[in-house]
Amino acid sequence: MEIQVYNKLYLSYISETIGTMFEYATSSGINPTIFWNTFINSNVAKEIEKGNVSYLSKSAYMLLNELYPNNEFKDIIITKNNYYWAGWAITQFQYVSSLSFYRINIDLPIERVLELYDTLHEADITKFINVAKTYIKENEVTKLKIIRQAKGLSQSELANLAKVDIRSIQMYEQKRNDINKAQAETLLKLSKVLGCNIEDLMEDNLSF
Repeated sequence: MEIQVYNKLYLSYISETIGTMFEYATSSGINPTIFWNTFINSNVAKEIEKGNVSYLSKSAYMLLNELYPNNEFKDIIITKNNYYWAGWAITQFQYVSSLSFYRINIDLPIERVLELYDTLHEADITKFINVAKTYIKENEVTKLKIIRQAKGLSQSELANLAKVDIRSIQMYEQKRNDINKAQAETLLKLSKVLGCNIEDLMEDNLSF
């Protein structure tokens, strides 16, 4: 079970704030992809993820000016358009998942979120959250694959060195089989070749 880093009482406000900030930025002529990448790599996003109350309670205008200190933003009427919804929805998912905005964007890019607007913007937020979960889990890279590639080994090379069936390795890396349920002997063979502990190969199995 993921532990959220800030009280849920802040969630409604910060979701609306980030949605407003996104609509504000795009209405001011900033490219949506460039804006979102600026945001997710910023100190603003990191402080929100950490649950810094001073950032959770700032206005959209204040956060936007921190991201773009040299811009002069004019007053804009917020209509809660597709950009507003995208920022609002991702913030809701970020809270539930406890993943960083940057991490979410890897598997669920902002362009794809915007494409989901027509289908999901009138639905309950739980539907978007369930869709987002699917993207994250389908694209999640296993620890076995990360460690194997870091060692510069192909699947077949690892199979030969560890004397483990290559199909088993493929199934673990594709998450068709749960490596957490693998035989201890198999895990020991793999860990010895990869120079890691057995625990390093075990998956966290996201539970959000």
